[in-house]
Amino acid sequence: MKKETIKLDNKMLWIGAGLAVTAAGFGVWYFLKKRKEKQQFAASIKGTTTSSSSSGVRSFSCMYSDSSFPLKFGTCGTNVKKLQNYLNSKGSGVDTDGKFGPKTEAAVQKVFGTKTVSQEKFKTIS
Repeated sequence: MKKETIKLDNKMLWIGAGLAVTAAGFGVWYFLKKRKEKQQFAASIKGTTTSSSSSGVRSFSCMYSDSSFPLKFGTCGTNVKKLQNYLNSKGSGVDTDGKFGPKTEAAVQKVFGTKTVSQEKFKTIS
């Protein structure tokens, strides 16, 4: 049997090395991009439910204006305040601070059966 030898051209080696470096560079770039996005998201919501939380209650940060619907966790404004007043009239006992936090979400779930309030539902209560 004859031994076959493969000769690689220098150009082929440079192309192969270039592709490998490009792929590795893209991988690092993508990893850093995703890590930055996760950090920005975490900073914007200030930690939703975490496994280290003994109660499992989400912390609150205003993320949405109440000028758009549905009203949901993270929404702040006068419409949320109106919603909270309505929930209190139903005996929920939530703070009327205009922030749709975990207590408001629980009260909405209890009264409406969902965690959000659509514009149609809101019109019926205001």
